[in-house]
Amino acid sequence: MKGIGYVKNRKTLTLIMIAVTLLTTYFVLHSFRVFDSNTFMAKNGVLSLQHWDWQNEKTIALDGEWDFYPDELIVPSPDEDVFERYKHQSILVPTAWDRYRAESATPYGTGTYRLLIQVPEDDLYGVKLNTIRNANKVYLNGEELGSAGVPSKSTEEYHFDYKKYVVLGNSRNKQIELVILVANYDYAVGGIVSSLQFGLADQILAKQGREKFIEAFLISGYFLFSFIYFTTYLQHKRKFRYELYFSLFSLAQAVHISTINERWIYLLFPELSPASQLGIQAISLTLFVLFFLLFVYHFFNMSASKRIVTALSAILGFQALAVCVLNITIDLMVKVPFPLIQLIVSGTTAISYVYIFIMLLKAYKKKTDESDYVLIVVFAFAVYGILLAIVLLFDVDIEVPSLLLFLIMVISLALLMSHRSQQAYNKVEELSNELLEFDRMKDDFLVKTSHELGTPLHGIMNLSQSLLEGVEGSLKRKQQESVILIHSVSRRLAGLVNDLLFISRIKQGEMSFTSRPIELRIIGEVLAEIAYVMPPTLPVQLINTIPENLPLVYTDEQKLKQVFFNLIYNAIKFTKQGTITISAQIIEEQMHISVEDTGPGIASDYQDLIFTTFYQVESSRTRKSEGLGLGLSITKKIVESAGGRIWVTSEIGKGSCFTFTIPLATNQQLLKHNEINNHEMNEQVTSTQMKNREMKQSQVILPTKVKGPKPYTILVVDDEPANLKVLINMLHSLHYSVIAVGSGQEALDIIETEKVDLLILDLMMPHMTGYEVCKTIRQKQDLVDLPVIILTAAGQLSDLVVSFQLGTNDYLQKPVNLKELEMRIESLLLMKKSAQDAVEHELSYFYAQITPHFLYNTLNSIIALSWSDQKKTRTALEHLSTYFRGKLDYQKQCSLVPLEEEIQLVMAYLAIEQLRFEERLHIEYNIDETIQTYIPAMTLQPLVENAVTHGIVKSKKGGTLRLTIEREQQHIKITIEDNGVGIPLEKQQELMRGRNERLGFTNPFRKLSLIKGARFQMNSEVGKGTTIIIHMLEIKDNRQMF
Repeated sequence: MKGIGYVKNRKTLTLIMIAVTLLTTYFVLHSFRVFDSNTFMAKNGVLSLQHWDWQNEKTIALDGEWDFYPDELIVPSPDEDVFERYKHQSILVPTAWDRYRAESATPYGTGTYRLLIQVPEDDLYGVKLNTIRNANKVYLNGEELGSAGVPSKSTEEYHFDYKKYVVLGNSRNKQIELVILVANYDYAVGGIVSSLQFGLADQILAKQGREKFIEAFLISGYFLFSFIYFTTYLQHKRKFRYELYFSLFSLAQAVHISTINERWIYLLFPELSPASQLGIQAISLTLFVLFFLLFVYHFFNMSASKRIVTALSAILGFQALAVCVLNITIDLMVKVPFPLIQLIVSGTTAISYVYIFIMLLKAYKKKTDESDYVLIVVFAFAVYGILLAIVLLFDVDIEVPSLLLFLIMVISLALLMSHRSQQAYNKVEELSNELLEFDRMKDDFLVKTSHELGTPLHGIMNLSQSLLEGVEGSLKRKQQESVILIHSVSRRLAGLVNDLLFISRIKQGEMSFTSRPIELRIIGEVLAEIAYVMPPTLPVQLINTIPENLPLVYTDEQKLKQVFFNLIYNAIKFTKQGTITISAQIIEEQMHISVEDTGPGIASDYQDLIFTTFYQVESSRTRKSEGLGLGLSITKKIVESAGGRIWVTSEIGKGSCFTFTIPLATNQQLLKHNEINNHEMNEQVTSTQMKNREMKQSQVILPTKVKGPKPYTILVVDDEPANLKVLINMLHSLHYSVIAVGSGQEALDIIETEKVDLLILDLMMPHMTGYEVCKTIRQKQDLVDLPVIILTAAGQLSDLVVSFQLGTNDYLQKPVNLKELEMRIESLLLMKKSAQDAVEHELSYFYAQITPHFLYNTLNSIIALSWSDQKKTRTALEHLSTYFRGKLDYQKQCSLVPLEEEIQLVMAYLAIEQLRFEERLHIEYNIDETIQTYIPAMTLQPLVENAVTHGIVKSKKGGTLRLTIEREQQHIKITIEDNGVGIPLEKQQELMRGRNERLGFTNPFRKLSLIKGARFQMNSEVGKGTTIIIHMLEIKDNRQMF
């Protein structure tokens, strides 16, 4: 099929070239009068047309032998024959008058042409004058009817002009005397050099109209080409320079054609002088050759030499500039001989045309799919070049055919560019189809991947939850933190998977809307609270300026909530500091809602792209982008599905403003919604009255405490008394102790004063939302210390994401199912108990390690005393007995002991050491006895022992040990200070990093690291002593230590 198409194209091209060749040959031969017969040729100054058939012949060329009066300008008279007294000779017309002049064979001078035309009958006739160089005046039957320039024997009075025009006149006695006065002082060829056309007035005017139409058609065509390809160049974002050069070339060609033949340029500039017209003609000719050269070079850039093109371009550009400047400054066309200018312009044009032909020929030889078009261009350009050569060599008038031929070449080039554009379009369309297929495959892949990821993600979440609940045994605290992190990350990844599934459902048209009239300000306040608590470390102020008196909007409440969440979260994510303002106003029956931030802004090039799925503009933001780039895409699709639109206005460095529209609720929609509500209310009147009575019965005095047999206390927070009553009953049926309050602040107060094992918190409450309560709790207690379950009515994904980011452990959707509530509570309490057991086991391990070490040192001290002082030995044994009693009590209890008991051990130990070292050891106590808290067993004694044995005793002078226990704001500060030998800096670093095997220091340090809110600090200087400071929270319940 391709071969058949190729053969057809070749046949078509062959026929076109044959037709062009025949037409060109005809016009050339016609210009040389090959087809003219001698029937109507002038002889001896007379042209007999008595047998002229004007209906068939139309117009006749006034060629032949004219009477010529050299060096004379004879003005004829209608009443007498003024030519009898002048000598004349015959001259062939059209031809140059050089060899017919009497005085010299130069083309410069004057002369008068005379021809008598015998017509078959008297009528109105016309003569169309073509090229007469270089000024002329025409008389018919002694009457002056037209002129071009001013012919004169005086060069000062002479003014050249070679315009073509038509004269009309009546015959007398079937005869017309045609006299033409000619002068030439400029051109190398003078006289009548082109045939004059004669005929009836209507015929001549019709012929002139046809030629004008052809030139107007050519000018309009080139202007149209210029406009089309300049517009195309701009549409292609100035990518293809050859389109610009083709546009400029067409424009220059249009201007050039308007300066020749019928000279249409005078329609715009009627006062234009012939010299200026010649200057514009020369400049436009030079420019259209320049731009045509550049067009061919850039269009066939693989077929050209850049150096040659640059050189020719420089010559042509300088030539155009020189002609323009000199014609303005020194009247170039008057002062400089026109043949010289013509020679220069023709020379540069000929050289450029030769190289253009070479480039076209090289392009054709490549045999590409564009070769058919290039062949027409090459052929038309070659024939056009031949015509130009004929015009220059023989001075014949074939300008219109040559212009038409050049237009054919230009049209071929335009078709070639169109062909190339069509190929590019086809390629783009093919690639677009491939991209659409890839996009569909991508969507399928994402959907399948999301589904496949869902199963292992739920497995990860369930396994991590089981580990936290202690199913596989107790975890150490660091292990628990890692598992909690895994659980949190898996939940976040599950959220991304849900986003992918959501965007896939949108693309498949599966997103459903449940629209109803809703109040905008309520939704705005809820979402403002969500966004406010999301980034706790950012200094961003959220401002909600939505008025209270706005009318209702008609949309899906949950979808609108998601749009708000996405926009506000996006603003917070990219705003380091400043404000985020939410506003709304009514414009043209639409609610316009804006979220404006003071972030870094978005560049204009990216403002349309940010709503594209998966698109992220990291360079336009100052913070690293997070997520998959789905938020704004989902937002746009939701808004558009609801009948609105969304856009962004932004300025770099000043911020961005996202605005979307929502339809207002119409009166009909409001009435329908009210009718539904009224219908439901009418059906449930009795039920509502019963519920009101139940509500009155369910009123409870808050806070309410209900004791249960299980050793766990659960705090319930809800602003609805009925909901509180239901939850209290459920928890009581599960045998838990319950404390119920009605506000977030009351919950925080209870947590400060009561032992609470788990918190059940309603999400939406007045004054202080569940978000704010959870955020405040997490500043003091982590996920293990106090598990939190959030209750939500909507179960919206955005609510859950924010809840987990703020530190909730789990969530339940209202209405609460008893069995589900029981399972969630048991899993979280089991996780908490597992964490406490793990910490206690680790503390017991440290305690077991320190006991033999302490006993060994103490017994050594008593043995040493027994040899020197039996009384002191008995005192030491009493202190040791005190220690053993305490030790036996510790083994029966947990690894956390009251601070008072730990101090007794320290004092017993120091009493033994004082008996041993006497004056070398001094003890100072400063203890606030009102402090009551718990502390890991054997924490202070090893540190005191370390200060005595490694600090004071090693000093020759001995020293003093000070033990201070005091309150400092909300903490307890324990200070162990000695003025012993001190610890070198390198040794201090080893001790703080746990790289030292000194049990008296490392074990207390590790035990304290397991205690919530505990901090350990050491300051030491060699030769001056050591100070150890412990900061702890004052906690009265040993279970609150973890």
